[in-house]
Amino acid sequence: MEQQEKWLKRVEETFLRYGVKSVTMDDVSRELGISKKTLYQWVSNKEDLVQRVLAYFLQQEREQCEVRRQKAGNAVEEIFLVIEATARRMQLMKANVLYDLQKYYRDVWEKLREYQRGFLYEVVRANLERGIQEGLYRNNLNVDITARLHIAMIFQLFDEDLFPRALYSREELFRHYLTHYLHGIASEKGLRLLTRF
Repeated sequence: MEQQEKWLKRVEETFLRYGVKSVTMDDVSRELGISKKTLYQWVSNKEDLVQRVLAYFLQQEREQCEVRRQKAGNAVEEIFLVIEATARRMQLMKANVLYDLQKYYRDVWEKLREYQRGFLYEVVRANLERGIQEGLYRNNLNVDITARLHIAMIFQLFDEDLFPRALYSREELFRHYLTHYLHGIASEKGLRLLTRF
């Protein structure tokens, strides 16, 4: 099982670097240092591989969300831990990864959308509620709408027409957006804390 997790991590990194569509099963077997026969004993086809990589990625994200939530001293710090963890990954991600999933791997894309509308929504909502309780976020926020707007905006950052990669690094864009988001939801107390970060 440990070997398969290593393989999934390597394939995930390869997909992020080159895009999903352009990576062939030959590329995968070469990247993993295994024969195609061994690869096909593990997965039945490329779609199966893409589904496994996404399932692995989402499981890692769920675990990391819980770690960040527990590690953070407050809601604002939790957001900064998200920035730290996600910004580097976004910088590595080729712009067409989400497009590839949407166009060529619809079942996988739908699972990603379910994650976005379900688990991710709940994480954002919990952070907003935590921040309001701690007095760091404005208490007049509509938590449901704010959480949905936040999730929708995160995915818009990958839109090459709006944010051409030649002009904006993904890391810079992500950091700028989250700073903007935090300034929009922070209370006076929260704004004072923001300046420390």
